Amino acid sequence: MTDSYDAQTELLGALKGNEELTSLVIGGFHNLVAKQSADFPRVVYTEIGNYDEDYADNKINKSVVNFQISVFCDEATIHKQTEITRLIAKIMHELQYKKYDSQDLYEEDTKLYHRGLRFTKNFWNN
Repeated sequence: MTDSYDAQTELLGALKGNEELTSLVIGGFHNLVAKQSADFPRVVYTEIGNYDEDYADNKINKSVVNFQISVFCDEATIHKQTEITRLIAKIMHELQYKKYDSQDLYEEDTKLYHRGLRFTKNFWNN
């Protein structure tokens, strides 16, 4: 992967740059873990893979980046989950990521609704 490509910065900029999404996600966007005091709904993004693939002439030709983006809602905000998910999928598509998994979960211990979305992107080096 080239040194100039920062997948997390690109992702966070795109999420925060969407006014409709930021108006819905009042708890904010968090990397790895959300602050305990953050409101709901909130979005947590995690880079779950960033690896080189396909080499030629001792150079990297292709890298693969994977993210999990989790939408957390409580009972009062669960009605916003579908719209937030739709907007995230649209943003990721614009960034040339493809969704490869989606899971709806209910976390008994925290009483939170959690939708985990997983995306992948191939980055071709010049």
